[in-house]
Amino acid sequence: MSRAAHVVALLSATLVFQAARAQTSSTESSDPPALRGAIESYRSGDAAAAERALRALPGNADAEAWLAVLLIDRGQERDALRTLQHAAAAGSAEANHRLGVAYAQGRLGLARDDARAAQLFEKAANAGHHRAAVNLGLLYLRGQGVKRDLVQARAWLEKGAADGNPDALYALGRAMEEGDGKVQPDPVRAATLYRRAAEKGHALAALRYGLALSEGTGVKRDPVEAQRLFLQAQTSGVPEAALALGDLAARRPATRDKAANEKIVETAISWYRYAADAGVPSAQFKLANAYFAGAGVARDPAQALRWYARAAQQGLPEAEHALGIMTMGGVAGPADPVEGYKWLILADQGGHPDSRVVREKAREQIAARDREKAEALAKAFVPTLERPISDTSPTLTPPAPAAKP
Repeated sequence: MSRAAHVVALLSATLVFQAARAQTSSTESSDPPALRGAIESYRSGDAAAAERALRALPGNADAEAWLAVLLIDRGQERDALRTLQHAAAAGSAEANHRLGVAYAQGRLGLARDDARAAQLFEKAANAGHHRAAVNLGLLYLRGQGVKRDLVQARAWLEKGAADGNPDALYALGRAMEEGDGKVQPDPVRAATLYRRAAEKGHALAALRYGLALSEGTGVKRDPVEAQRLFLQAQTSGVPEAALALGDLAARRPATRDKAANEKIVETAISWYRYAADAGVPSAQFKLANAYFAGAGVARDPAQALRWYARAAQQGLPEAEHALGIMTMGGVAGPADPVEGYKWLILADQGGHPDSRVVREKAREQIAARDREKAEALAKAFVPTLERPISDTSPTLTPPAPAAKP
């Protein structure tokens, strides 16, 4: 995993859509007309009705592909793979898409092969399959199985988002936020896409649009609406939104009312704690800072050390830097030069701006044998996320209505 994995994991675009069951009960515009009743039955949870309708279409390659989906749900992966391969050979775009997902995820007994997945996605996308177009765009966006190409990524994602699917709108928004030598970021378009997806209940889009509103990126700044969107995302199962709520509270201007100011800080800390408990490393770091400084909570260096350690274990350079200094200096516990120096090395490698100078000074204070041990530990270190990166989007949840003025 990249050292950049400490950045809020769920904010990255979904690499491959989970193909087994859609997020909504409605059909999609790229679904074959003859199968729409069966597909809607499946997506609404009535597998028996779906199977009856699909079996009433013998010789239909797309119907065969959807029967394979039912086999996957039942755990009959070998039969499902065989059925998908037969349907793909008969020209089913759905089968090619689902085989692409299987290769991208290394499922159904297949070894992971992003290049093969890209080929299958392209074949299905050229036949008008929208989710395949989105998945192909995401592979181009991340350079998986194909050379990274933001122009191609945006082009395929545009095709995939043509029917207004909220997952596709969100993915296209992510691509619009990025830029390279050929194209520039388009924060205005990204904000519009996030808004459209958020209005359809996409929790990650709600978070992204809330961030745009809170920072005034691509849209007029609106902290009140940002808070509503953060709450929508948080209640839909995205704890990173609690981190955003904490930041929103922390940025409120201080007033002359000391009690009100303290209440604002306590509110920020409560949101940080929620996100920290859920495993968000940046929230863990900010909660550690609060304990170290005694801001909004009683000063407690031991608690600060604990939260810095949790965030550092996930690969957050800021936390690694703080943990290294505390551990080398014996703050809130016995001094441990080897462990402390290890964390300073990792923070430096992760790009923390102050760690190189601190590490070089620390290097002069520890024995050569201890340095070698620390360097070996740093080399062997692998960040461990408390919440594994998911390849599925949170369940679509209707947004709460805006508060009336």
